[in-house]
Amino acid sequence: MNGFHLERLAKNRREFIDIFETVEAYIKKFIMFQSDDEAIVITNWIVHTYLLHLFDYTPYLHIFSATKQCGKTLLMGIINALSNQSQMLINFSEPIFRYIDKAEPTLCIDEVDRWDSESKEAIWGIINSGFLRQGGSVMRVQGQSHEPVLFKTFCAKVIAGIDRNSIPDTVQDRSIPIELVRKLQTEPVTRFRHREQVKYQEEIISMLEPLTEYSNDWESKDILFDDVHENALFETYKDEILNDRALDIVEPLVVVASMGTLDWLEKTIRACINLTKREDQEDNNLDLEILKVCNQVRMLNVGSKHIFTDDLITAIHQFKESELAHMNGWGIDPSYLAKRLKVFGIKSTKVRQGTESKRGYVWRDFIDPVQRWLTTPSDEEELIEEEPVIEVEQVDLF
Repeated sequence: MNGFHLERLAKNRREFIDIFETVEAYIKKFIMFQSDDEAIVITNWIVHTYLLHLFDYTPYLHIFSATKQCGKTLLMGIINALSNQSQMLINFSEPIFRYIDKAEPTLCIDEVDRWDSESKEAIWGIINSGFLRQGGSVMRVQGQSHEPVLFKTFCAKVIAGIDRNSIPDTVQDRSIPIELVRKLQTEPVTRFRHREQVKYQEEIISMLEPLTEYSNDWESKDILFDDVHENALFETYKDEILNDRALDIVEPLVVVASMGTLDWLEKTIRACINLTKREDQEDNNLDLEILKVCNQVRMLNVGSKHIFTDDLITAIHQFKESELAHMNGWGIDPSYLAKRLKVFGIKSTKVRQGTESKRGYVWRDFIDPVQRWLTTPSDEEELIEEEPVIEVEQVDLF
């Protein structure tokens, strides 16, 4: 992150500075976050809902916690109260796309952990498509003539529920995770009383509503930024966010933050980097977890060309920090291992060690998947010999 270039890009607009300070302080008054990053991102996100007409992407906020009573619904209520054209929803059906197409609202969707995944599959599809203005639409037939009609699904969305994995992976890719935990008795926050807060929220909204008047027409005197400004900002942080989807979705927040001070812009970029690292993609995805642990076993067996299936499973179970060692109370079995590795094109084969011949895996089959799928491929790849393996009979078990 280049501080020199950022200094030239921070616009120091007084109305935005006041908004950022006011909204952030208001949110932190009632919610105890794990770091300042969450409040900074949420503040910029609320502001971006008033400027959504200027952007091609919108990042979703995914608010989640491990258990109840961590402040999810309260935070959702505050975001709903302060965001532009917001609507709080708990349960709804697939025709939500008609409402989105008509109003382009801000949707605050709570309790998704209670959804029946099968019955809500169509809704997840609508949510999945709505982060991108161009192409964010669904097609339905309409009227007696059954004329096909496109309905826009693009709008800002906050999604909340217990457990990070209560929403599909594809929606997680479009979201910035906001994880809440129960506050300690020693962590004081103000108790929220709705009647007392209405007038304060109205004052904040009166600061935010004029932002809807800004234009994206470069000839207009009300233009906030242009493509040159957006591209210059992108250059300052693009190398620190490895996920392409994350690069897309954080752009509106960074552009919004650039309307304020250099300090606010730097904090926003750092918060976006920290919250979009998506370590869960590797830690919580069982396919990647299998590949990662198998690769660690492979690194401990440099020089060998293959391994028996039973020996590989025994070695996997030695990695006690991995959830694989504790699945089902005893670990994984050969069929589970084969099914997970097949995702990466790795199949069980008949291999020979000395005079013994059993089913197993050829280590060279792991090299390409490791390089393609693991976040940080091992520096020791060159130590693995790629000589042809003899007496190997490929058998597809599934």
